[in-house]
Amino acid sequence: MKSTPCRNRLWLLAVISLFGAVQAEELVQKPKVLLVASSYGVADDPKKPGLEFDEYAMAYQLLSPQVQLELASPKGGKVEVGKYNKSKVYNTAVQADPTAMQWLAGSKKITEVKAEDYQAVLVLGGKGAMFDLADHLPLQQLLADMAVQQKVIAAVCHGPAALIHVKNKDGSLLLQGKKVAGFSNQEESMFAKEMLPLYPFLLQDGLTKAGALYQQAGPMLPLTVQDGKLITGQNPYSTPALIDAILTQLALKTAQRQSYPDERAVSLIQQFLAGQPVPQPLDEKRVDIPLMAAWGYYALQFATAEPERQQAVQVMEMVSGRFTDPQFLMALAQGQLQLGNTTRAVELAKAVLKQQPDSKAAEELLIKTKG
Repeated sequence: MKSTPCRNRLWLLAVISLFGAVQAEELVQKPKVLLVASSYGVADDPKKPGLEFDEYAMAYQLLSPQVQLELASPKGGKVEVGKYNKSKVYNTAVQADPTAMQWLAGSKKITEVKAEDYQAVLVLGGKGAMFDLADHLPLQQLLADMAVQQKVIAAVCHGPAALIHVKNKDGSLLLQGKKVAGFSNQEESMFAKEMLPLYPFLLQDGLTKAGALYQQAGPMLPLTVQDGKLITGQNPYSTPALIDAILTQLALKTAQRQSYPDERAVSLIQQFLAGQPVPQPLDEKRVDIPLMAAWGYYALQFATAEPERQQAVQVMEMVSGRFTDPQFLMALAQGQLQLGNTTRAVELAKAVLKQQPDSKAAEELLIKTKG
């Protein structure tokens, strides 16, 4: 029996309708997660910092395949972001995603969202969070409601500022006795000196004052802390592990993926600090070499004891063949000299002079060592 054109059309409509129903059912079954960002940022004003784009990009890329995401901020509308590296793989991907960028251009107001509509909330960082999230009463109420409803509450970097004044039903502070991470005082002094006079408080101090059991790893090293359904991360590099913890709490599978290059870099530094060997040579496609160089550089500048200085110099040496910025090499030369490695210090100073023949620091080191 031959199919009639009419019967074919009806069959096709039935298939399309069924496919649409399956898609709709999948959408309904996906848990909803609310991202929260600061509204404080003003474009091109370093004294009015905004959202940390890296954290937003990683959160969007790692969460969006498995959950329904929405973005909200105290004022709603456009969310300003601070300066960021547009070439990072997750940033490049999210910049090319129309939905992700539209959300930044038109976020929801915190007053427009309700706790019962979401299974989890993630408060993103960026220095702007320090200025408008802690004292925003609608956000405090939203987070308090989510805590009562046993929802997942997560925050990363400066995002935990939003949790400081949140109260439980009995009036006690939500953070009282809870293990929590967040951007440390040491990280602020190393990477945000210009903001110290402007901040209303330091995050580590604020969390501790709220009764939290504050925890931290070293500067620029990832740390994710979980206490029940409360999940916090110390800095931007903590974001991927924090996302994995959120997905696990929502009974969803964590993404099978290759580590981001910066994620791999800080992981290798932690591996080294734990006394484990770091494979050489480093793969520049898989490892963020400039980040490892920056970690060593800052660790050396702030080292207070010889073991710390040795660790910083060793990490710098791991990448010295690939990262040849004169300022970096000069710092490494001075570090080697402090450790008594004169021959290597001289070699590095001469390498600096090849790039910058007028380098007074390199000349002074050679004169001092008679190199």
